Amino acid sequence: MNNLLHSIRWRVQVWHALILLLAVVAFCLTAYRLAWNNQLRQIDRTLVISERNLIHGLMKSLVAKEPGTAAEASIRNQADQSPPNFTVFLAHLHQAILPADIASQFTGHEPGHRYFSLRNRKNELLQQSSNAPSDLAFLPTPGNDVLEEMRTVGNRREFARSSALGLQGVVGQDISPELRESAHLAWSLTALGGGIWLLGLVGGWWLAGRAIRPIEAISRTASRIADGNLQERINIDGTESELDQLSGVLNQTFDRLNLALEQQKQFTADASHELRTPLTILLNETQRTLKRADRSSDEYRAALQTCQVAAQRMRQLTESLILLARQDAFTASPVTETVVLDDLLRQTIAQLQPLADSKQLHLHSELQPVTCMGDIDALRILAANLISNAIQHHNRDGGNVTISCSSATDGQLALIKVADDGPGIPPGELPRIFDRFYRVDKARTGFSGHCGFGLAIVKGIADRHDAEVSVSSSLDEGTEFSVLLPGLCQDSDE
Repeated sequence: MNNLLHSIRWRVQVWHALILLLAVVAFCLTAYRLAWNNQLRQIDRTLVISERNLIHGLMKSLVAKEPGTAAEASIRNQADQSPPNFTVFLAHLHQAILPADIASQFTGHEPGHRYFSLRNRKNELLQQSSNAPSDLAFLPTPGNDVLEEMRTVGNRREFARSSALGLQGVVGQDISPELRESAHLAWSLTALGGGIWLLGLVGGWWLAGRAIRPIEAISRTASRIADGNLQERINIDGTESELDQLSGVLNQTFDRLNLALEQQKQFTADASHELRTPLTILLNETQRTLKRADRSSDEYRAALQTCQVAAQRMRQLTESLILLARQDAFTASPVTETVVLDDLLRQTIAQLQPLADSKQLHLHSELQPVTCMGDIDALRILAANLISNAIQHHNRDGGNVTISCSSATDGQLALIKVADDGPGIPPGELPRIFDRFYRVDKARTGFSGHCGFGLAIVKGIADRHDAEVSVSSSLDEGTEFSVLLPGLCQDSDE
């Protein structure tokens, strides 16, 4: 039950039910109020007309009763006015006799019957129907003009009028039939609204289920991926909906995670392989040396030199692994400072000159004064790896390696180039040369002077500096590496 209350589908359904209920109740109340007000307006019009006919009928009755008199002329002049002026005939009103057709409208007690009562300012009864209720309330006499009021008293609707001349009247109608119709309408609207609400709940539950279904599919797929099925992906229905877009982003994320895991597996396997060789050499040399106690000093020296080379190899590999691990873990931007790039390259060339001399290579420098923004220690490693990579892979005595630096795009970028005239790199190998442990020469052993990390470290440092590193190569003609680094802006305002 707790899981159900916390599910998105349940919460969506609850909000849908509340909103739909409010909408249905508002509609039903509005419909009921409009229908009832319309019914009351019709009753009110009928009461006003009945009151007018009543007064006119009483006037005509007095005219017919007193023909040829002064009262007749006065009453006749007022008979067609509305509202009428009752000054002349007020004193004679109690003598009037309603015409039969009008009197028949104010008889009986059946549902829907009408009644009336007329009194003067002294509350003396002037005219009244036989079915008039005993609890009638009259309006007070106004100072001038006329007071009128429409009111509902129990199951009666009444029109009350009071004039300044002293005539007070009430015309009413029993509205029991209309009240029954109104109650019937209320129950009908309640039943209709309830049906619409229930139908809306069912439809909302179905729609919520359809809306949640892709999320459930995403959850199930993610669970299978978490269980180890890394090739599993979320099915996309191609509707370009928000969930489709989310599924696409998640699939891309899963692809990157799968690639990262595969790279990590490959990295672990390659690192284990690279470490296994020097460890095996150390163990074999120590075991071979310890088998015989009577060895000469030269033999011991040769064994120790072999162990030293293997240990140096292990240290180099370990340091490279540590550097790569730091680059992978370091997600923030590098420490930026102003780096005099030509001085840095000049120092690096001097450090690697002995390595070039050992391979009878010539190092050429074409260094322009250039400054850039970056981490000086990391950029020194980048330069050393590029230059040493060119030296180690060169297979021609008397070959050349050229190192240059210059500015580009008005000092906005700094360009480093390391070019050689060595054997070059096959075109099919170029996309992978920045991969860890990757070597173009598959037959090269772990003691060739490098461990397959140099260019991977270069790529990592370049990425951290928002730099672009590229390579171009031709077989038997040579290779050129280029690095574009953020330069110092020449704008004096900055």
